[in-house]
Amino acid sequence: MSLRLPRNASPDERLAAWIRVVERIYDEQVRQGWRHKTFRLFRAVFNNNSALSASGGFLFNWMAEYYLDAALMVVRRELDVQDGTENLRNLLEDIIEHPEVLTRARYRRQWKRNDDSLANRAFDSFRPTKVADSVDDDYIDPAAVTSDLERVVADGERLRVYAERTRAHRTPEQGVDTSITFRDLHQAIADLRIVVGKYYALLTLATVAEWEPVAQYDTLEPFASVWMKDAYAVDRDASGDE
Repeated sequence: MSLRLPRNASPDERLAAWIRVVERIYDEQVRQGWRHKTFRLFRAVFNNNSALSASGGFLFNWMAEYYLDAALMVVRRELDVQDGTENLRNLLEDIIEHPEVLTRARYRRQWKRNDDSLANRAFDSFRPTKVADSVDDDYIDPAAVTSDLERVVADGERLRVYAERTRAHRTPEQGVDTSITFRDLHQAIADLRIVVGKYYALLTLATVAEWEPVAQYDTLEPFASVWMKDAYAVDRDASGDE
């Protein structure tokens, strides 16, 4: 398995593809962070309002189901075994196959500061493979990338299989692991993010401060307002198709 790139792709073209893919992965993890934050907000509102829970439990169940579907697909997407898919699994496979693409010289070329010593220290923090008599040709260690890949697969494979069998495909119910919990799901996502954050930093030279975006507005304000002012109008609008 690997990314689907032209056979004659140059090292610079391959590196550019890696950067593009890891940025797509990062963006999706941030979206998942916002989904999780919003889900926790709604859960807290329902948990702290017994009357709402009693009358609107069906609404929270609907929210929980859609959140669960989306979160499971985040794990499944990054560990999908389909060749050519632009996900974390195939990105790491491609780096393992072409480790000499990411050399010290190319890494330093992306460095925006005029400080080669700082760039070199940053690159050394990834413990690259050293090339005798040619420091600029030092490259990312494929054994370390393999270790990261094995770790992320071991941590998330159970969730990937569950997502495949219960969300991506309609498979026989026999043998489906029904012991999966929200804790298992969120731990798998957290494990994914450790590796995503590492390669996001390596390829883009940017670090991840927070996976959950900070809202620039009051997220509690909507819940302080009356949601329905005209029951007839709401019922009428909800009964029609768009």
